[in-house]
Amino acid sequence: MDAEELTDIFYTSDKKGQVCRVKLNGQGFTLQRETSNNRSREQVIDLKDIVGSRCIIVKKDRRGCSMLCSSSNAAQTDGNRSDSGDETKKRSNYLTYEHSDASAYLYVFAYILNKKQLRNIIRRERTVLKLRFRSFDTFVDNMREAKRWYHTVKSFKGLSLSSNGTTTTDGRRILVLLNPKSGSGKAREIFNRQVVPVLNEAEQSYDLHVTKHPNYAREFIRVKNLDNYSGIVAIGGDGLFFEILNGLLMRADWPEARHMPLGIVPCGSGNGLARSVAHVCGEPYEPKPILGATLSVLSGRSIAMDVVRIQQQNQILYSFLSVGWGLISDIDIESERLRSLGYQRFTIWTLHRLISLRTYHGKVSYLPKEKMGVANCGGEETISLTANLPTIPLKHSRSCNACLNKINNGCFHSTQCINSSKYYDVISLQNSINQSLNSRCDSSWFSPGSCRSTYHSVSESIYHSIEGESDSCSEHLKLSSNLSVHLCGPTGSAPSLQEPVPATWVVEEGEFVMVHAAYQTHLGSDCFFVPQAKFNDGIIYVVIIRRGISRSQLLNFLMGMSTGSHVPETNNEYIKMVPVTAFRIEPYGEEGILTVDGERIEFGPLQAEMLPGMVRVMAPK
Repeated sequence: MDAEELTDIFYTSDKKGQVCRVKLNGQGFTLQRETSNNRSREQVIDLKDIVGSRCIIVKKDRRGCSMLCSSSNAAQTDGNRSDSGDETKKRSNYLTYEHSDASAYLYVFAYILNKKQLRNIIRRERTVLKLRFRSFDTFVDNMREAKRWYHTVKSFKGLSLSSNGTTTTDGRRILVLLNPKSGSGKAREIFNRQVVPVLNEAEQSYDLHVTKHPNYAREFIRVKNLDNYSGIVAIGGDGLFFEILNGLLMRADWPEARHMPLGIVPCGSGNGLARSVAHVCGEPYEPKPILGATLSVLSGRSIAMDVVRIQQQNQILYSFLSVGWGLISDIDIESERLRSLGYQRFTIWTLHRLISLRTYHGKVSYLPKEKMGVANCGGEETISLTANLPTIPLKHSRSCNACLNKINNGCFHSTQCINSSKYYDVISLQNSINQSLNSRCDSSWFSPGSCRSTYHSVSESIYHSIEGESDSCSEHLKLSSNLSVHLCGPTGSAPSLQEPVPATWVVEEGEFVMVHAAYQTHLGSDCFFVPQAKFNDGIIYVVIIRRGISRSQLLNFLMGMSTGSHVPETNNEYIKMVPVTAFRIEPYGEEGILTVDGERIEFGPLQAEMLPGMVRVMAPK
C-alpha cells in the first residue's frame, strides 16, 4: 500500500507572521513560504537526506530537569493509558508529566549536502525540522496527528529503500564490532559521541561487541549466528574489517553469508576502505568522515565489492584492499611503534625509510587483464551508481540553509507550528545522560568504559538487551580457538602455489624496491593510490618499482600518492603499473615484510587471485 501524501498549513510566531505550507511526499518535505510581496519561496528537504523522525514532548522530573522522550512513552501521560506492574512504579519514581499546552511535536532529522562559499568545501550539515501540532483541543488528538506524519515519513522511507533490490528494510539490528586499540585508541569515544546519536535519530537498533585481542573479530564472526542482523559494521580501521571479512568467508554457510552488507566507520590510522567508499560514491569525506560513514550504514544501500583470494603455503586469506612487499609495507608495519601519533606516523617513517632505502630480490609473475573496458560480475551496477549520483544544487542548498537559519530566529506558531534549525538539545541531552551513566556505571552493560565485551543499544525502550551473551560468546570463542578451523570459502581458478605459473603469465625477476597491488582507490585517507579503481571492476592494479630508481624520483612518487599523480602516464624502466587478474610473489631471501590489507602476514611465497563482486559493502545513497 502506497503512503499518502500529507499537506498542512503552518505559520510563524515572529512579527511577520508568514504562512508556510508543508507538504510530505515521496520526494521529502517541501516548505513553501509566502512573502510580503505575495511571492512564494520553496525549499525541499530530500527524503534521501532524512535519517529519521520522532514524536517528542518535554517531560519534567521532580528536580525540574527537562528530558526529551519518544511519543511511544509520552502518549501515556494523558491519563488515557496506564501501565501495570513494576514498570509503572519504576517510571513514577522519577518522572512526573506536565503539559504547558496541548501541543504535540514532530522532529525530523536530516543531513543536507551543503557547499561552503569561501573555502569551496562540500559537507553534510545536520538540520532538524520541528513541526508543532496544535490544531486540536486535546493533546491526544494533536499527538495522533503528529504520529500520522511520523508514520508517513517512515512509510516513504521504506518505499524508497524497497525500490532498490540492494537494500535492507526488515528493521533487524546491525551487528557492530569495535576495536578499542584502533588508530590512536579513541574508537570508543568516537562511537559513543558521534555514531550513537545518529543511530538513535534513525531508531536503528544495534548490538555492540568490543574486541579483546587480535583475530577476535574473525573468530567471532565465524561462529556467530547472523540470522537476526541486517548488516555488520566495523568501528575501527582496515585491520578490523579484514578480520570481519575473513570470518565471514570462513563460515560453513559462506555462500549465503557473503551477501550480508559490511560497513566501516573509520577510526583507524589508514582508513583506506572508508575513503574509497566516499570517493567512488561521490560522498564528502572531509571534514566529517565519521558522519559520512555512519550515514552510509543507515542508507540501506550496498554495492558489490571485489575480494582477492590470497594463497600461502599454510593459509588462505581474503583481501579487500591491497597486498604489499617492500617499501610501503615496511613503512606501514615498522611505523607501528609510532601508533600514538595517528596518521602522521606514516609521514615520519616514510622519511626514515627513504634515507635507508632497501631492495629485495625475488620474482613477480602476473596474468595481465586483457579487456580493460569490461567489468566483471556486476560492473554495470557500479556504473549505474556513479551515473545516478545526485548533483549538488548549490543555489538550492544556499537558499534552503538560508531559510533554515532564518526560521531559527523564531518558531512557527499558532494553529500549527514549524521550526527548522540546528537543534542540538536532543544530542546534547543524550550525551549528558550517557556521561552521567558512565560516571556511575563503569562496569555496567551500558557503559562505554566497561570492561565487558558486549554492549547493546539502550537509547530508548525500543532497543533490545540480551544479558549474559558476552560471557557465553567469549567462552565459545575460547573453545573454538582450541579446535582446528576448517577453512571454508570461495576458491579460484588459478593454479596452486606449488605449481608453475602458466605460459600466459608474465614473469619478472630481479631486485625490487617494492611490489604493491591494490584494488581500491585509496590505501589510506591521504593515499590516492589507484584513481581509476572501482569496487567491482575485477582488476588488481600492481605497481612495481625496480632497483636503480633515484631517491629524488622515489620521493616524487611518494609525494604524488596524495593526489594520484605518482604513477607515470607510461611505464618506464623503474616504475610501472600493470592491471592483472592474478599474480604471484616469490621472495628469494628469508627476511622482509609482506602485508595484506595493512596486516603483516607470514613471509614467503604468495599468490593472489581476483574474485569479482564477492561481498557487499554499505554505501551512501
